[in-house]
Amino acid sequence: MTQSTAYIILNILVIMAGCFITACGIYRFVNGLFHSIIEFVLGIYYLLAGVCIVLLEIVFPQKLVNLFGFYTYWFGKGALISLIGLLILGNWGFFLAAGIIVIAVGIVCMIFHFILGCPRPLVNRSVERKPEPQGQHA
Repeated sequence: MTQSTAYIILNILVIMAGCFITACGIYRFVNGLFHSIIEFVLGIYYLLAGVCIVLLEIVFPQKLVNLFGFYTYWFGKGALISLIGLLILGNWGFFLAAGIIVIAVGIVCMIFHFILGCPRPLVNRSVERKPEPQGQHA
């Protein structure tokens, strides 16, 4: 398996995890409207997190690199996804399955960070800027 194939597979897994997080958010949001404020707030949190994960996996604007630089590495993606998976993890049914799947995807991302090496950041910060000439100024 080539590196680019592995990256595509990992991207698909992360999008799948984002869809599971979004589905958990929809379920908790709808269920929490009538039962408790905690379920309602968790539903909104899961919805936002899931949609952001899917969107950032499809397109990652360079303006966000400074704010979410950890997300440009497989380990950072895996840690975030695993943390959200731990929050989703429930005692029964769908939340148990979704939590386990999301945690597993996060762990796979963290492992592949060390096997494949990290993908190159979108912005290479190691490039030094050329100093401005000290001559005449207009």
